[in-house]
Amino acid sequence: MDNLLITEAVNRLLHDADLPASLTIEQSAFALSMSMTSFRRKLAQEQTSYKLIQSKFLNELCVRALLTMQMNVEELAIKLGYSERATFERAFRNRFGTTASKFRELSLVGSPEANNQKLTEIAKNMPPMPTSCQQLLSEKKLGDLNLERVAEIVSQDLVFSGRIMGQASKAIYGRTPKNLRDAIGRNLGISTVINFAVIFAVKDALNDHVEQVILNRYTPAILLAPRLFQCVRKLLVIDCEFDIEITEQVLLFSLLGIFLLTHQNTPKHEMMRYALHGIDDLHSLNQHVRPAMEISVYSASSLILSMWHIDASVVKQLNHIDKVSQLVTKGNEQEKLVLFMLSCLYAAAARHTDFTPLEQQAERLNIQNFEEIKQLLGSIN
Repeated sequence: MDNLLITEAVNRLLHDADLPASLTIEQSAFALSMSMTSFRRKLAQEQTSYKLIQSKFLNELCVRALLTMQMNVEELAIKLGYSERATFERAFRNRFGTTASKFRELSLVGSPEANNQKLTEIAKNMPPMPTSCQQLLSEKKLGDLNLERVAEIVSQDLVFSGRIMGQASKAIYGRTPKNLRDAIGRNLGISTVINFAVIFAVKDALNDHVEQVILNRYTPAILLAPRLFQCVRKLLVIDCEFDIEITEQVLLFSLLGIFLLTHQNTPKHEMMRYALHGIDDLHSLNQHVRPAMEISVYSASSLILSMWHIDASVVKQLNHIDKVSQLVTKGNEQEKLVLFMLSCLYAAAARHTDFTPLEQQAERLNIQNFEEIKQLLGSIN
């Protein structure tokens, strides 16, 4: 039996209800011909609760309805359980930073096709990556890189050198490095340094066109990926084989698309900014971004990497993860873990404080001691 059967059944009940916010746990248990005790127990076995399922459903219904214009704001407020529109508008503004009407208005700016075309144009016209990044990538392809050569290339770029020393600091990677060679060889590793070069190159290329608050929140979260990956592997109860190099690249590069999607020259960049503020789940964000912009965060990341001719195998894997996230392709255990880690990074960047859904997901994925992950995610705040 599918271990998510009850969760899915509850979501169907909520979907079919005229007023899903008013559907009680007792009514749901009765509709599923279950006692309250059995209903609660089975939901607990799925690491969830009725309140959590209902809250997530209502959050997604809210944004989906606004983006697709399935109902007016008054009807939506009632369906979400608010007694009047003003109360709903106030709650929406507190969460998203704008009114529901303004969010809907912004979502209608430009067509999805025009937006997608503009994103492609922006990616094509991004400035070339820095010389140090180009050298690292080209020499990696030739198989000529060693620690001494990487340290030499990085040392020629004073800004990047400073960034690498900062990332290799004691607070994140253990003992404070004495020099650049130490930072690369002992603290970070050659592959991670090359990946960081790409991250900083994208950030710098879009720096003048993306709000600083977004760059300042998402860049540290993205750079946390190798450390999170290491932590999750340590906390896994079961054995799970990863292609470590490819997985680290996917974790580091998957959220870069957020920078492209919030580029100030895109028609829907304001809608995207408010969506980042109000949608607290990466899966939900992608569900709403796809129909509005004809692209997901992952495919936007692929677009950037493709224009810079980054390893095709990484782009291919990003596109595969996108399909897994849409349930177009069934994911294996490793891919489910990757999506979980990406959700963690998104939550950290968005400065979320309620990690309950992620903790429940961790239990389902056989990850113990989620508190370690929580502390790591909180370290960038």
